[in-house]
Amino acid sequence: MTYTSSINLKEIVTGPYVDLPRMLDARERRQQIQRQLIAAYGCPLISFTLNIVGPVKVFPLAVGAFEEGLRLIRTQCLAWRLPVKKESQIRDITGYEAFLSVDSDPKLIKEILCRLEERTVLGRLFDLDVIRTDGTKVSRQEFSMAPRKCLICDQEAFVCSRSRAHSVDRLLEKECQIMQEYFDLQYARRISSLSMAALLYEVAATPKPGLVDRDNSGSHKDMDFYTFQSSAVSLNQFFEEFTLLGIRNCRRPPEQVFSLIRPVGIQAEGVMLAATKGVNTHKGMIFSLGLFCCVLGYLKGSQIPFSQEAFIRTCSQMTCHLLEDFDGITAENAKTAGERLYALYGVTGIRGEAAKGYPTVFHIALPAFRRYKSQGLSANDAGVLTLLHIIAGSQDTNIIARSDYETMTRIRAQIQELLDSGLEKQDYLSIIRDLDREFIKKNISPGGSADMLALTYFIDSLA
Repeated sequence: MTYTSSINLKEIVTGPYVDLPRMLDARERRQQIQRQLIAAYGCPLISFTLNIVGPVKVFPLAVGAFEEGLRLIRTQCLAWRLPVKKESQIRDITGYEAFLSVDSDPKLIKEILCRLEERTVLGRLFDLDVIRTDGTKVSRQEFSMAPRKCLICDQEAFVCSRSRAHSVDRLLEKECQIMQEYFDLQYARRISSLSMAALLYEVAATPKPGLVDRDNSGSHKDMDFYTFQSSAVSLNQFFEEFTLLGIRNCRRPPEQVFSLIRPVGIQAEGVMLAATKGVNTHKGMIFSLGLFCCVLGYLKGSQIPFSQEAFIRTCSQMTCHLLEDFDGITAENAKTAGERLYALYGVTGIRGEAAKGYPTVFHIALPAFRRYKSQGLSANDAGVLTLLHIIAGSQDTNIIARSDYETMTRIRAQIQELLDSGLEKQDYLSIIRDLDREFIKKNISPGGSADMLALTYFIDSLA
């Protein structure tokens, strides 16, 4: 069977070549440093390097793996209260090395580090020696741990290494795959965590006119603050999946990636409805925040640093076909409320937001939110004031659905007048609560604007 890999070593493994004599010199240097540190501090030593095959030992992915490994070692020492008396590092083209003099039982140190190697997939690449003060190494066999396995097959690693059972390229591809997947998943989990936090921040922002918050359920009789919390938590795994979807499909044209989001979104919606007992709390956010996660994943996979410009451009490219849904729509042939709004008033709703890269978030909400925060307002107060900017500056189809286009227009003008009066210098929380009572009385809910606020919390958290 021919072995194939999606890893492109020429793109990933970019660094200086190291010949055998220099590697042998580095090994001698490492042993000398180990002896010196043991003599100087009189305690066991952790010696950490990466197992990277081939003549190139230092390249961006390997550097990231080394930094992460060192972070995990430090965390374990801190968690187990292992006193680190000295930490030293060598950063050479022969491979990065770290040495930690730890004042504790060497067998305990080794067992803790072996458990670390087994708990994280990245640990498969760690070369973690624990050296006693007499210069001997603590082995895994001393506490009945099996020898390490080969990265490719089920044989013991030393057996495959001795027989050269696998080519250098195949081993290096596997090593790079392990590192790449580890960091991709780590990134996706961070984005997922920020996504869930944004949903929780939005529902917690109080007061919000006509919306669920900590004061009341607004104009919604079928949901409350806790319904939204349950919904947000249930979606966490899907935001991770949306992000990974973007990462793993970054070589496709952006417009082809958008279609891959839909199946994940349908599944997420089902889980949300199960968590809320059939109440639609976050359907709009599954679309928008799922798209945001996918775009961020796409940028990450493409190695494009996050910026508003890059995000807006990629989002617009992914969703460039959305407005085609309105082609040929007239007031006479419109079949849905959204089509009728487009035919009568040119309202494109969330399709228009997505196709244009969410201008309401980036050009209205985010500048307002950050301005209020710079003035010393809390995330809560900056959020509730930003919500008013969103309502005044956009066409919320949720307001229209619960009233009509003319009412939405009047509400926008009313709130813009409040903002123009210098609302933030007044008792704005009291004024917004008055507005909340008015919205509840008229059964009005700016749910689309609430979604834009959640997206604003999310984007701000990326900074």
